[in-house]
Amino acid sequence: MKVALIATDLDGTFLRDDHQFDHDRFQSQLDQINANGQHFVVASGNQLQHCIDVFAGIHGELTYVAENGGLVVTNDGQVLHESLLTRPVLHELLTMVMTDPVLATAKVSLSGKKGGYIRPQDDSAIMQYYLSNIKIVNDLMAVDDHIYKATFSWADADADAHAALINTRFKGRLRATVSGGNGLDVIAPDVNKAQGLAYLQTHWQVTAAQTAAFGDNGNDLEMLREADYSFAMKNGILPVRQMAAYTTTHDNNHDGVLRTIATLI
Repeated sequence: MKVALIATDLDGTFLRDDHQFDHDRFQSQLDQINANGQHFVVASGNQLQHCIDVFAGIHGELTYVAENGGLVVTNDGQVLHESLLTRPVLHELLTMVMTDPVLATAKVSLSGKKGGYIRPQDDSAIMQYYLSNIKIVNDLMAVDDHIYKATFSWADADADAHAALINTRFKGRLRATVSGGNGLDVIAPDVNKAQGLAYLQTHWQVTAAQTAAFGDNGNDLEMLREADYSFAMKNGILPVRQMAAYTTTHDNNHDGVLRTIATLI
């Protein structure tokens, strides 16, 4: 089986739980992918610079669908698409989360063009890992940047229920999507990984029948629907495994994506 485009989520999918992957094996595969004229796409809810940092030391063509589709950047730095949160609706969202008794315990971050923004009380090793060029500010409302995404997480809460609250309040204006664990991302209503992937399919004139995609969580569902070769991770949540055409034989901690890529190149 050969395809023209291979897209993968990062956390819980391409990366092991320790945030690592087999660099030598992937470099060998990427060399072959590039030689074949195929394309490799990193499709993540994470900040662009974090995605780039994950692949530090890897050489070859890598294209990024970052911020859950809010930012699409080619290997040479060409921005094909970006979608921003407007300041008024972002401020309304922050006010809701910070004042609602159910939501107010959230850890909060904003992902912008110039960097990531957190409050002093939100600083943690996890934030330091996922955000590049972190700026600690006392007031998130005062941030002056192009904001792609707001992220919220709770220590012991149901992110799906919280996403439903936000989606009900901001229907047609924002969209909350669970990114894993107890966290969720809030993005513009028309933004998702599938939209980002579609820009690249058009850019490269690649069809869904020539596309493979890998994912494990709710924010991967739309992207998987855009690929005829849709792979749910063995460790993926049930809705992802139910809708994907295939399930990987191995989970993310046992190189499920890399083992499957070997059959696609």
